[in-house]
This record gives sequence, C-alpha cells and structure tokens, in this order.
Amino acid sequence: MSIGPYESMVWGGVMKIILGILLALMLVSGATGETLSLVTLESPPAEFIENGESRGRNVDIARECLKRIGFDCAVKIIPWKRALIMVENGIADGIIDAAYTFKRSKFLYFPEEAIYVEEWYLFRRTGERITLDRGLVNAGSFDLGISRGFQYGGIIQEAINNRWFKSIQEVVNNEMNIMKLVKGRFDVFVGVKMTIRHLSRKLGVAEQIQIVPMTETGKPYLLSSSKTYVAFSKKTMTRDIAEQFSDALKAMKTDGTVEKIESRYY
Repeated sequence: MSIGPYESMVWGGVMKIILGILLALMLVSGATGETLSLVTLESPPAEFIENGESRGRNVDIARECLKRIGFDCAVKIIPWKRALIMVENGIADGIIDAAYTFKRSKFLYFPEEAIYVEEWYLFRRTGERITLDRGLVNAGSFDLGISRGFQYGGIIQEAINNRWFKSIQEVVNNEMNIMKLVKGRFDVFVGVKMTIRHLSRKLGVAEQIQIVPMTETGKPYLLSSSKTYVAFSKKTMTRDIAEQFSDALKAMKTDGTVEKIESRYY
C-alpha cells in the first residue's frame, strides 16, 4: 500500500521525535557514566593509599557525592603542589581538600558546602620546652617546617608570609616534616592534628612529637581552623557541577551518610 504525502509527513515527524528521544537518552547515559579525574594529597585519615587504592574520609565522601550527581571518579594521591598544577591546567577535573584562596578561585569552581574543617597546630619534639606566646610574638626564636603549596590561614599564615620565624624550611609532605623534626632539622612544624597523629603512629614516632602549647595557658595553641572543599577545574568542569556537588554534600550531612563514612576512620 502506498503512503500519501500527508501520511509521509506525519511519519517523518514521528521519526524525528523518536530520534530526538533516543539521542537525549544517549547523552544522559554518557554523562551518567563519565569518570572524573580527581587529585589530592596524602593526609590520613582524610586521604591515603591502602593496598594500592585511594581511601579516607574525604575520598569516600567525594566519591559518594559525585555518584549522587551522576559521575564516577578516579582519585590519585600526589604531592600537593603538583595536584594544584594539574587542576589549574585541566589535567585533572577536581581536587579534594583545597582551602579557598582568591588565587585558586581564578582556576577552580568552589562549591558552597565545605567537605572538611582542618585544625592547624605547631608540633615540637617530646621533652622540648618550646611554647608559643599569644600572637606568636616569640616566633623569631624558632626554625619552622612547612609543606610546599599549603595555605594554612589565620595567624600562622601571617607569620609565614611575613617571615616571623627564625627560618622556614619547605618540604614535600607531612611525613618529611615529622622525620625532620624528630632528627632535629628544625624546632617546630605546622600540621593538622588528626593527620599528624595518624602519620606519626604509622612512622613509629608518635611518642617523640607533641603539640606546642600556648605560653600563657599551657594548653594546645590552635593556630588556624580552615574549611576545605572539593573544587573543580574551570578548564574541564562547570559552575553547575560545583553547585550540584554542594547540594548533594548538604544532603549527605543531613541524612547521616557523612557520619556513617566518618565512623570507618575515627
């Protein structure tokens, strides 16, 4: 049976609609299965490698959050400065555990919701009588160790920027800071309490280092408390993805998922 002009036109229109739907489904399917490349530093128990796999509190939260908005992810743990270079140049799609700075905001989309809050202290050798005066007014008496590419925030960042310490040595990672301190290469170094305690146990030197107290109180001197984020490269990602990530992270904090993940590591 032959098809008339009217039937042919209707059939053509139906086919266009069907093809449009199929194309849309293919695009959605492709986006859902996309694997993002994320980088971060080794900072256990937030980020670390175990049996060749990237794990940790922040890694697991980032994975689950991205899964909720339709992405898989591969997480690579590398030196921090290299991680920043990779997201700046679009070699990696995102970076876990980045504090906000104006400079970084030029090449990263930061979500509204933070993934983590870091507490920074100075560490000394056990038995040393080093204390820090309020406002770090005695910082000039000490040699300081820091990690390359880190932004500490607060008064300790001001002290580093303005060279208040006798000297400042920059190293690649936290493990090197710990071992240099133990070997007497400098007097104190800056680190996140939870991370340094974890790493010092791993290195077998937990009893050899301790937090520096404030001279006036004798209690541990909290130098800075800073929020960190999973931020996305402006070379490969969009503002919308960062906003979706933020919404998903808020939901995970509300529904108990973040607390459940934390129970694996704390």
